[in-house]
Amino acid sequence: MKIQLEQSLKKHLEQNAITQNQLATNIGIRPSSVHAYVNGAIPRGLESIIKIAAELNLSLDELVFNQRPASRSQNIALSENVLLGLLGKYELVISKKE
Repeated sequence: MKIQLEQSLKKHLEQNAITQNQLATNIGIRPSSVHAYVNGAIPRGLESIIKIAAELNLSLDELVFNQRPASRSQNIALSENVLLGLLGKYELVISKKE
């Protein structure tokens, strides 16, 4: 599967009538980070991708690979194949909440 985060993010921001700055504010990251993702940068941590998908009400398949999962009921849940594919390309960042 080819990563198509850039194209998918542009499409879904437009469809949801949400700006890059609004998305950044809503998920708690810098606007420059969202701008970078829209222009082809890949997020370093899986957490940002998950937050963006949740904010835009997308599955990870839809956001990262620009394709719908086999079943809409998989909404934000990580399938094993998607997770393993992402872990091979991204740094997983896990932090303990205090």
